Amino acid sequence: MTRSHGEAGVRIDLATLDPSGDIRTIADDAGALDPTGATRRALVRRGVIGAGGFATGSALLGLLDPAEALAAAAGNQKGAYSTKVGRVKRSARKPTANDVVIANYALTLEYLEAAFYAGAVAKNFPDPDINAAAKILAAHEAAHVKALQSVLGKAAVKAPALNADTVAKLLADEKTFITTAAAVEPVGTAAYAGAAPYLSNLAVTKAALAIHSVEANHAAYTAAIVRAKGFGTTDPVPNAFNPSFSFNKTVKTVSALNIVSGKLQP
Repeated sequence: MTRSHGEAGVRIDLATLDPSGDIRTIADDAGALDPTGATRRALVRRGVIGAGGFATGSALLGLLDPAEALAAAAGNQKGAYSTKVGRVKRSARKPTANDVVIANYALTLEYLEAAFYAGAVAKNFPDPDINAAAKILAAHEAAHVKALQSVLGKAAVKAPALNADTVAKLLADEKTFITTAAAVEPVGTAAYAGAAPYLSNLAVTKAALAIHSVEANHAAYTAAIVRAKGFGTTDPVPNAFNPSFSFNKTVKTVSALNIVSGKLQP
């Protein structure tokens, strides 16, 4: 059997955990595993550009239109948040109901990332680069949770319950951890991109944008480590324009990982 880099024990790699290819498909859809860019493939499928061509003018503007984003149904927050541009008031002095639902959607994702990286820190992986990455990412995600909780106040949702068995498998060794991180980080970036255009309050928008750019940094950082360690060929900068995910797509992605026990938003 193969053993993990720098440590004893049987290595459980992403191929073992993901025999169906679901996680790798998720990362590919987010542009993480395709050096030619998932966005370009989508344009070809839509007929906006030819197989060897380029997008220009209004076609490119069409690419930048945000994907439909839906809200989590949890507690007193039920149904979808509006994706109608006319209902987005950029000058809203207080967070709107839409903003609260979107912010809680983001907070739920941050809870999961914070827990995942905190677990990685506790593992104290032997590779110094991977161990340092775990500490940096854990600190960032904890800060994101705190920031969103501050914006939401009493309206903040609770953290979802985790599936301890799945988390343990994803943290079984340093290769599995960093490869999983590189597959998941682009999903968080795409989720923010899908929801942020429908925010109204300036404070919430600033928080979302500040976090979104850091999540993109995380995606590139983890991808670079995966490539440097010889664990894969993930491209740190795969796209000229990153994709955006709807709420439904994001929830489907997270659910496929089986990290959450019960409802995504309790």
